[in-house]
Amino acid sequence: MKKTKKILFFSENRNWGGSELLWSRAAIELINIGHTVQVVTYSQMQLPTSLEQVFNTKKGNLIKIREAKIPKYKRIINRFLPYKLRLLSKNRKEEIILQIQPDLLVINQGLNFNGVNTMLFARNNNIIYATISQAVRESLWPDQDLRQKMQLGYNKSALNFFVSEDNYKTTETQLAYSLPNAKVVRNPFNVDYNSKLNFPSGENYKLACVGRYDFSAKGQDILVRTFALQKWKERNLQLTFYGEGVDIENLKELILLHKLKNVKVSPYTSTSKIWEENHALILSSRYEGLPLVIVEAMLSKRFAIATDVSGNAELFEDNVTGFVAAAPRVKYVDDALERAWLRRNEWQTIGVLAGKAIRQEIPQNPAREFANELIKLTP
Repeated sequence: MKKTKKILFFSENRNWGGSELLWSRAAIELINIGHTVQVVTYSQMQLPTSLEQVFNTKKGNLIKIREAKIPKYKRIINRFLPYKLRLLSKNRKEEIILQIQPDLLVINQGLNFNGVNTMLFARNNNIIYATISQAVRESLWPDQDLRQKMQLGYNKSALNFFVSEDNYKTTETQLAYSLPNAKVVRNPFNVDYNSKLNFPSGENYKLACVGRYDFSAKGQDILVRTFALQKWKERNLQLTFYGEGVDIENLKELILLHKLKNVKVSPYTSTSKIWEENHALILSSRYEGLPLVIVEAMLSKRFAIATDVSGNAELFEDNVTGFVAAAPRVKYVDDALERAWLRRNEWQTIGVLAGKAIRQEIPQNPAREFANELIKLTP
């Protein structure tokens, strides 16, 4: 009989999203095969109700914590103390880690550095840990202090998981440090792996941009400016934005500014419905991990037009199973879109090829494979 392992998952993120799918579904896989799972998140994180119920079974436990804040009296005293002697607030996260003493601590981070203090705490307390980096932003480079902390944290980790090869290699470049204890892992997805969607009919060609409305990351403004070019206004090509986020009003106002009749913002739409109605995906990201929407589109026999950042272009071949824009700039997105447009009569065939290609790269159950990897790291 296999020994029951005690696994603790901690997400450094504050909001629920695609970056939470891998650890949360792996946690369920571990619970289902009999391991004890503890989950710690910040109180702002709104997990789906179904997940909270699973994590509060006899083999799981969900703990929500508030971010540590220094009381006012300590802040006043700290004004008169040297930096090394300043008073700190209690860190509930660290208290829980010490209390649980897990066989493995899994640190999920939205970027590649926001879990570094948790890494160092585990390192200093001889707790085995693994990291997940869901994205890397090339415009955010660590200073010398953070770089040294990251080197220490990543070096001692049992294994560092990255969602794309580019994120892995960029992290090594940022650290000027080789990471032999690293592995690329695939995120779960939200479509049927054996999807048999029919190709959309109709006279208009339809593109979907799927993702949170966050111009600094997703670059929807670049797409609006591209579709503002006169030639795209005149062609029977429609663009629909799907998502939610802080820049939604900005997006709507940009569309009005450029008087775009063939561009719209959709209310909530299920993933399957998106790919029932659209012929292809288009992304103008400024940075990423490896977008789930690319995987989901390709599994649905739809190809992607995407900027060459992070892992965007790792799963498809330019001009064969998708189209790559060299950079998140209007002229490059326009170039990739033009190449796709010239082959619009082949879109269905390209989508079928994309569907075949993605199944060579993505396992049917990434969460189960990840769970198995985690078990290997426990003593």
